[in-house]
Amino acid sequence: MNREKICVSKANRSFWLIGLLNNVPWVLMLACATNISSGGVALVFLSNQIPGLVVKITAPYWFHNVSYRVRMLMSSVSMGVASLLVACGGLLHDETAEGKGSAKDFDGLGLALELIGVSFISFQCSLGEASMLALAGKFDSVILPQMNTSSYSLISQVRSAVGKSNRDFRDDDAIILDGDAIMHNNSAQLSNDSDQRQQNRCITAFSSGTGLAGILGYGYKYLLSDMGGLSLSMVVFSVELFALAYYATFYFGLNKFEEVDFVGSSEIHHRGVDDFEHQDIPTVQNMESPLFANIKLREQLETASSVEMVEHLTTKNVHTFEKSPSQLQQAHMTVMERFYLVLSLWRYTVPLFTVYLSEYMLQAGVWSAIGFPVTSSVARAQFYHYSNWTYQVGVFVSRSSGNLFHASLTLLWTMPLLQVTNLIFFWLDSIHHFWYDYSVLVLCLFAGLLGGSVYVQGYSRINLDVPIEIREFSLASAGVADSLGILLADVVSLFIQSCIYDRNRIEGAVVSCPSLS
Repeated sequence: MNREKICVSKANRSFWLIGLLNNVPWVLMLACATNISSGGVALVFLSNQIPGLVVKITAPYWFHNVSYRVRMLMSSVSMGVASLLVACGGLLHDETAEGKGSAKDFDGLGLALELIGVSFISFQCSLGEASMLALAGKFDSVILPQMNTSSYSLISQVRSAVGKSNRDFRDDDAIILDGDAIMHNNSAQLSNDSDQRQQNRCITAFSSGTGLAGILGYGYKYLLSDMGGLSLSMVVFSVELFALAYYATFYFGLNKFEEVDFVGSSEIHHRGVDDFEHQDIPTVQNMESPLFANIKLREQLETASSVEMVEHLTTKNVHTFEKSPSQLQQAHMTVMERFYLVLSLWRYTVPLFTVYLSEYMLQAGVWSAIGFPVTSSVARAQFYHYSNWTYQVGVFVSRSSGNLFHASLTLLWTMPLLQVTNLIFFWLDSIHHFWYDYSVLVLCLFAGLLGGSVYVQGYSRINLDVPIEIREFSLASAGVADSLGILLADVVSLFIQSCIYDRNRIEGAVVSCPSLS
């Protein structure tokens, strides 16, 4: 295995493991929600959402001033602090249960510590996710292509096509189109699908890790607590080990990355990920739109030969190989420019928001009000358990599929509409019971497949479509959409569950179903 393949494999493994470790503690807190506050599960859910939402809303305005290393250190420390606070709160709950001290004082303090701890986990998860998605895009678009010596095999053809001498055209003057290194295969045809698969390897690896976290998070709590008999405090305190592994994986797997210089150089040296700058990469200029004109350009060139494509780029679309900062360079954008740039990502954020809103309304609202029979609280709890596990399996499978295919914008918008249809079906079924047995779990799997696909395909499309100067910014900023969808779904689900309870003559809803009259 050559050095390039070793580096790519190392990066993929690191992103996969970081995705897993980033989300497992967050899922674990949700799995322990009833243990933390049996009478106020909503408090746990809100504590697990609001701080993370604040991070993702504000990320466009401060991420560029804080290095990846510092952000990951902050995230790791937050994970450790959260574990300690929730574990200590659990110990106070245990003291109360054993009748030691003032039950009121211990119980209130314990709950406060646990909720603060859950808030730290929310901060950690969102900070880590937004940072790693942006870094994965940076690896796919900038760092790994610089190591791919085959990306520069076209240089000799470029020289002959544009009439440049070796002195005028340097080996390190790589041409980059939409962040994809121009590849030359044996037939001298542009292999666009292959380039896209390679460009999203790290994003897919990270997404796959986060998908598996949903399964392992619940399984971890089930094995250690429900089967192993460990207390909540011991289960959560073990997350301290996750925090250490989390930062170590980043530091040794990604931050200090062995990087080979451009083709023609045998020098090997170490560079931190923050040393790789997007403005160092020549990019397509004179675009009609700073965000989407390159899509049209790709369509025009996808059938052209390599030499024809180089001639077209060199004469019409590529600025001379200068390394001057772009007007879109994020370090120089004003607050309003950043705000409008986030809004301009609506082609990707609207599908993300819609699919998360729909699937969390399913999870928190509809599925919690289904059971066979529905009047049995045990049956409802069982279906909720099985439906969520089935959903998580679908999420893991689809989030791991980013390298198998690439969704068009049309398909990216179609999948959330299918999820809304899924939501409507389950809502009607929960009232009229026309498909009312465990075979309906197949649609829970379908919901997971849709949700995971929109996640990985949405971020992959950003990495493919957005100009390279603002790609990191866009990947870090788009996550606000799913957090807003989840938070809104948590609130709406309270009323959905209440209305389904009313139609099935079930008591116990914490809010009243709104009347249409």
